[in-house]
This record gives sequence, C-alpha cells and structure tokens, in this order.
Amino acid sequence: MKRIILFVFFQIITSFCFASHIVGGEIEVVPIKNPVSGSSTHQVTLSLYFDAINGRTAAEDLSITLQIFRKKDLVKMGDVTCPKVYRQPIKYIDPSCQKGDLSTLLIKYSSFIDLSVDKFSDPEGYMIVWERCCRNNIITNIQNPSNVGMVFFTEFAPVTIVNTTPHFRDIIADYVCINQNFEMDFSATDDDGDSLVYTLVVPWIGNSSTVQSNPTNSPSSNYREASWVSGININNVIPGEIPLRVDSQTGVLNVKPNKLGLYVFSVMVEEFRKGKRIGRMKRDFQLKVIECFFNTPPTVLVIGQNSKRFFKESEVITIKKGEKRCFDILYIDPDLRQKVTLSAKGVNIDTKKILLPSTINVEITSKDTLKTTFCLDECIITKNNAPADFFINISDNGCPVPQNRSFRMRVQFEENQNTKPNITTSLLGNPIVTYGDTLKFTVFGNDIDNDTLGLSGNGRNFNFGSYGFSFPSKQGIGSVNSILQFIPNCEALKQKQMLLDFIVKDQRCGLSTQTLYSVPVEVKGKQNNSPTVFTSLPNNMVELVLNPSINNELTFNVNSQDIDSEQLTLIGTPKGFDFKNVFMSFENKEGKGKVSSLFTWKPTCFMLGGKESKEFIVNFAAKDNNCLQLQDSVSVKLILKDNSVIDNPLQPFNTFTPNGDGKNDHFNLGSIPEDNCKRQFKKFEIVNRWGKTVFVSNERSFKWTAENEPTGNYLYALTFSDEVYKGIIHLIR
Repeated sequence: MKRIILFVFFQIITSFCFASHIVGGEIEVVPIKNPVSGSSTHQVTLSLYFDAINGRTAAEDLSITLQIFRKKDLVKMGDVTCPKVYRQPIKYIDPSCQKGDLSTLLIKYSSFIDLSVDKFSDPEGYMIVWERCCRNNIITNIQNPSNVGMVFFTEFAPVTIVNTTPHFRDIIADYVCINQNFEMDFSATDDDGDSLVYTLVVPWIGNSSTVQSNPTNSPSSNYREASWVSGININNVIPGEIPLRVDSQTGVLNVKPNKLGLYVFSVMVEEFRKGKRIGRMKRDFQLKVIECFFNTPPTVLVIGQNSKRFFKESEVITIKKGEKRCFDILYIDPDLRQKVTLSAKGVNIDTKKILLPSTINVEITSKDTLKTTFCLDECIITKNNAPADFFINISDNGCPVPQNRSFRMRVQFEENQNTKPNITTSLLGNPIVTYGDTLKFTVFGNDIDNDTLGLSGNGRNFNFGSYGFSFPSKQGIGSVNSILQFIPNCEALKQKQMLLDFIVKDQRCGLSTQTLYSVPVEVKGKQNNSPTVFTSLPNNMVELVLNPSINNELTFNVNSQDIDSEQLTLIGTPKGFDFKNVFMSFENKEGKGKVSSLFTWKPTCFMLGGKESKEFIVNFAAKDNNCLQLQDSVSVKLILKDNSVIDNPLQPFNTFTPNGDGKNDHFNLGSIPEDNCKRQFKKFEIVNRWGKTVFVSNERSFKWTAENEPTGNYLYALTFSDEVYKGIIHLIR
C-alpha cells in the first residue's frame, strides 16, 4: 500500500515539474555601453511566454542556464545562469477584451556575461541556446504538444562586430476571431540600423521531453522540428481563407482563419549588415482562434492633395518637383463607441520621416468619415531612387481582439532624381609646364539642383603639396570654384606627367553624389648651362715659404658665375684636414648669377709637423639650384715650405779698436742667418771677465762700441732657439 502511495505521489510531482506551459519566447544579447575593464560586456535576456491557465506554478523555473556554442564546430564556450527578473501578464490594448480561458504570462530571465574579444571573435559567430519541455497541451496544429519542448535560439556575431540583437515588440493579443481578418505587428527593432528579414519557420522541439525537460550540451546545426497534424504545413500554419503570413520586410502577421483551435507558430528574423547576414533569432508564439462577435474592421483611404484623387493600395504615386508632399487620410469604423488609432510604419524609409499627427484613441461617435492629414519629410531619399515604401495603419480597440488594417503606399519623388554636379576648368587643353614657370587655372563646380557643393582635389597616387601644387577646397550652394597653382619642384620634374583629380560632391539630406574630373599635366625641364668656378691664383697653385719672423698670411678670391643667372652655391672643401685646425678660413656663399668669397690662410711652423714642406689641397665647387644640379669645381694646391738657410756660417773677427779712427770702431756679427721653423735668432750678449753683462741685444744689426769698457777680453753668447754659440772678443784701446 505504501508503494502505491509513493508511486502516485511521484507521478503528481513529475506532472508538476513537466507540466505543459510553454507558449513561446526568444533570447536577446545586448552589449553594455562603456563596460569597465575586466567586468561584464553583455546582458543576456530570455523572454518566456507562459500559459497561466494550463501551466502550473511548479513548472516556473526560478533560474535558467543558457548555453553558448561556437557556430562553426559546436564547441561549448560557456554557460550563463539567469535568475527570474520579471513576471507579468501580457498587456492587451483593451484589458476588458481578455478571455478567461486563455491567459499568458511574460516571464523574463536575465544576467550579465563577459564575452571577451580573445574568446568570442570567430568570424562565423556563436549561438546561445536553452531547451525546455513542454509546450501547451491544447495546441491544435502540432502532434503530441504536451510531450515536446521548445528550443530558444539566437545566433550572434563575433564581438569584434559591435552589434545588438533585434528586439521584438511586445505581444498585445493572443486571440483571433474566426472568419475575420487579423493583423498584428510581430516585428523587431534594431538599434544598429541593420536590415531585418522575417520568415515563418517550423517550430523547433529539440531534444527535451517529459523525461528530460532541460537537456544540456546538446547543440545542433539542424534542431529537431515539430510534426504538423494532418492538413497543416508551413504555408498553412493557421488555416483559413488567408492562411497565416508574415511580411518579410515589416514583420506584420496577417491571417483570416476558418478553423477554431490554438495554433503555435515560429518567426525567424535574420539580421543583415552590408548585404551579409550577421545573426538571427527565433520567436515562438501561439494564437487561439475563437468564435466571437463580429468586430467590423476600420477602413482607411488616402487621397492626394495635389491630384484630389483616391489612391489604390501599392500603386506608385509620383510627386513632381515643387508639389506638396502631403496627403489626406479618410477613415471610418462602423462600430460606434470604439476608439481607433492611426499610425505609420516605413518599409524602406525612416518612420520618423512620415509626419503623421498624433491620432490615438479617437472615439467613433457617428458614422461620418473622419479626416486627418500627413506629410512626408523633405529629406526622404531612397536607395537607387526607389519609391518610398510605407504603411498607414489603423486599428480599433474592439473585442474580443482589436482589428487592424493597413494601406500600403509607394511614393516616387521626381525631385529625388538627383543630378550629379558638373566640373569644368578654364584650361583650353592639357597643360605643359616648364620648370621655373607657374601654372594657374580655375576649376568650376556646378549643380543644376542647386545643392550644397564641396570642391576638392588631389593628385592621382600623390599629394598636391609634394610636387608644388596648391588647391584650396571650397564649398558653395549651386556653384563653387577654386584656383589651382603649380610651381613645379624637382620631384615634379622627375615625374614628367601627373594626373590631377578634382571631385565635386553635392549634399542633399545627408546623402551625396559626386563627379570626378581628371587633368593630365606634363612637366618639362628648361635649357641649363653649367656654372663655372675659378680663383685669383695663377694655375690654382701657390708656394708659401714660411718665415716665422714675418707675417706669412695668404689670401685669394674664389669666384663663380652662371650665365643662366641661376641661384648658385659656392663651397670650399679641404681634402683630408679641417680648415680650423690649420688656420684657414673660407665662407660658403649663395647668390644669383655670381658669387665670390675670400680664402685666407695664416700658416705657422706647427703645420709642417717638423718637415721641410707640406702640401694642402682645397677643392672649390659651384652648383646651381636647377633640378639637374649642374656644377663646376677646381682644386687649389697650397705648398708650405720652411725657410732654407745656411747652418751657422758665422766666423766673426774677434778683435776691435774703438779709438775713433773710423776703422774697426765697433763689434758686430755681420749677417746672422734668417730665421726658419727649426731655428730662430733670440739675442746677443757680452759679459766681462767677472761675468757681468755689459751688452745685450735681440737685433740682428746690433753694434757694440764698448763705451767706458777697458781693454781686455770679453765673452759673448749668440743665442738661437735651438743652440747657443760662444766666443771671445778682444777689446784694444
């Protein structure tokens, strides 16, 4: 008996845990703005629609664990546990319309996660998955609904692509009236402005079951799909005069059912950026078809203010340049005391550019037709000048479910046929510029649409400034011009021919078209003669005998000239030595046509380095500033020699008689050798026999008259820089 009780208790608990409850839902992945380094980078949210009538509280998870897999090889990248953060019934347009036999809760689970670049950068992207059993047991269009689950699934791009997954709009109804048209906006918004494409797909049931309600680590590239009951297929998910459809561009659901029941369906939204799919996500939901009072749908018509005629839905309406972009909306709802709401939705244009006055909850008090006006923004420009495609929607708040109708419009603007701007120049032909000359011409930009223009230019594969071009960018309305000036530099002469690109862009409502105009320019060099350089020295050579006792300074002029009157540079270059070290000076100079500079040298014995002679070579060069840089040069040889003298030829007489007879009245040495670098005369000195100096002189032409000196022998010393000569002088009176 106890075993039976335990078995029954277990069956009751199991039925609570695995009770049918899932209506639908989706997963979103949103990046966190300005995340702190080392913290979470994204928020992950799973929205679960829960059957509040057939589901049991015990089937509500307090938290869930989502799994992330790499798409290309299904390798598991990690888990994220999300606690329950929200639980509320879905909100109807009119809560009084809600039926008692069907009630749906929206339960949200959310958490933060770190999707690091080093781990989540695979170009094929990733998928985040959660499987749960079981679906609503009263579903009509799939087999065995209470024993199969749902796959919550979203593919997201690598985090190297900044992206937010699409965000589905809130559900506003779960009832549909049999044999009545039904529309519901099932679309998503995208914060990144990516293109979204909607498709009905077979609901996925995955691997969950009553035995394993929440399977883990079971990724798949092709999840198991639900099996339709007889008579149902992807083109007939909710059967009817108009089977369930979803507009691939707008995400609007439309159906006119003819069979009662509860129907589950799944919409896949794919996200495209620059023509490439970067992600996709799936949302499941269910609609119940019931018997209900007939809620007559409102009607809406659009009339042109320019033509005063009613338009047909989806016809292409042409608005000519200068015509108003405004339309009148005529609308009516036969069911009095209901409230209607008008709205607009763009297909290939921004909805904000449809300037529809706030027309919300307008109460219908009579059967009269109501009227309002809407206009289109002046800055509607479509890709490839396609017609602007949008909907004017009207909905009521009637029970049991609101009725929606839409009027699709397609408007072609003649004014949007933006004519490309035009470029012309003041040139009469392709210019040829000689080096040294200046080219000037004007570039004109014009636009017949009188748009704002920007004019700019640059070289084909080079920058204008590199070769001597200048061209200021300019802006204007309708017309613009700027002057190009070209003074060729040497780099330009090397190119010989260059291609100049000028671009004029127009700006209209943030978009632009442009025109490119190219001008070939040829550069030629002019006739150029080489400069000449020469010195004032004969044969460009000089021999300088060094005498330490005199000024040995050498100067000469170095001259250069150019018959083309080019700018010249005159330089002097010592060969193997430095000017300063040998007391040479020469100033490099520049000038036009003629340039001269003075060379100066003040040699010393030190420069011989103990040798008898030494040569110094100085090269002088003059070059012009022509791109060819022609030049002339000359070498000057400077020979420095020591003064050659006879080595001490002195043999003076040593007796003199200063008695005034005019003969031999004084003493001197006659011709003392000239100085040279090895030997220089210093002084001549005479001392008496007691060692007292009686005469001294540093003049070569000295004379000693021995005044007041007695007869006797005297000693003399002749001093040179390297040696002293001594002798005896006999003085006789």
